Amino acid sequence: MRIYDENHLEQEKSHLLEVFKNNGYNRTLSLKAFQRACKESRVKTARIDPISKVHLPFIQGTIDRIAHILRWNNVSSSFKPLRTIRNSLGIVKDLIDPKDMKGVYLVPYSCGTPYIGETGQQINQRIREHMKDIRHNCSCSLDLVEHAEKSKHHVCIEDSRVIARVGLFHHRKLREAIEVERHARNINRDDG
Repeated sequence: MRIYDENHLEQEKSHLLEVFKNNGYNRTLSLKAFQRACKESRVKTARIDPISKVHLPFIQGTIDRIAHILRWNNVSSSFKPLRTIRNSLGIVKDLIDPKDMKGVYLVPYSCGTPYIGETGQQINQRIREHMKDIRHNCSCSLDLVEHAEKSKHHVCIEDSRVIARVGLFHHRKLREAIEVERHARNINRDDG
């Protein structure tokens, strides 16, 4: 590293002042620039990393005082508005009916005993198939039809509900088995 003596620095300074003058700057502006540069180069504060960070809601007038106190105690603070544009807007997506997805469903009977099933198609579609099978006494929905015929209980298809929306096959089978075990009295033959 090369060390400059005072004389050399003065020569450099006078050369720079001459360059500023040739480029249209007056002497006072050039000297102010030198003073500012000298002041900034001498004063260097050691930056200390904050102890912790705080996220505060923005409340005008109050939060500035709190942030000032936290800064003195070496705590970094950031502000978040209470109400944002995103919060002000409503939900833009259309709500999806849970029955329009795959999953596990429950069909109650008038006696209070439920039938629990799972499907890889839309639950609405599967419930419509159950209704058709009951109407035609089809053996496709054997558990539902058989219980309705034997006990003469009414199948409350309109009260059917979604228990869980599950897309993956093995997860659906597992969830159906859990729900069959949870409902002690049910019409399912295979016990999940």
